[in-house]
Amino acid sequence: MANPHPSSSELRFSPDLTDIWAHVSASAFPAGSAEESTSSRRVTGSVVLIDGASGTGKTSLAAHLASRWPENRPVVVVHMDDLYGGWTGLAAGILALDVSLFGPRSRGEEARLRAYNWGTGRWEDGLTIPAHVDVIVEGCGSFGAAESPSSATRIWLDAPLDVRRERALSRGGEDFDRHWDAWERQFEQYERRAQPVALASLRVSAKR
Repeated sequence: MANPHPSSSELRFSPDLTDIWAHVSASAFPAGSAEESTSSRRVTGSVVLIDGASGTGKTSLAAHLASRWPENRPVVVVHMDDLYGGWTGLAAGILALDVSLFGPRSRGEEARLRAYNWGTGRWEDGLTIPAHVDVIVEGCGSFGAAESPSSATRIWLDAPLDVRRERALSRGGEDFDRHWDAWERQFEQYERRAQPVALASLRVSAKR
């Protein structure tokens, strides 16, 4: 499922990218915090969560936001694809987000993530993220982590089914084609269980 980080220009977002950035910057950098240094004045960094079904443009949007981040505030993009552990691993990826990322950050500790290698089917060492560093988490189920901070900016992406399927399968190829229906069922179960749309601070529609 690992994807090549497509350009945000592949999709048109509504609200547009300028308005999305305005929303993120207002919530992630309150009252002048963007001017702070990377010192211990920030015990824990800001968090942006980008959720939605496969093919809605989450990775593209995360890359765009990271490119606009203030230079004096380090930011790391975490891809849920690295946490699933395979095609049946949506719930496991959400649990990993809690245990490996948000749990340690809530204690002011650095997070040490594992990354699943989709080619070999094995786990490898992943990102190490100090607690003060800002984080953007993108991927299916990113709203589902119980330990995520209440202050996190939550962006939900929607897109038409035909657009989603075309984009997702172009990244995952024939392998995703075989697993599309099962993955969609997992995501629908997640939606019923967690009601993630209700948690969004901003809803974004994507189209060609």
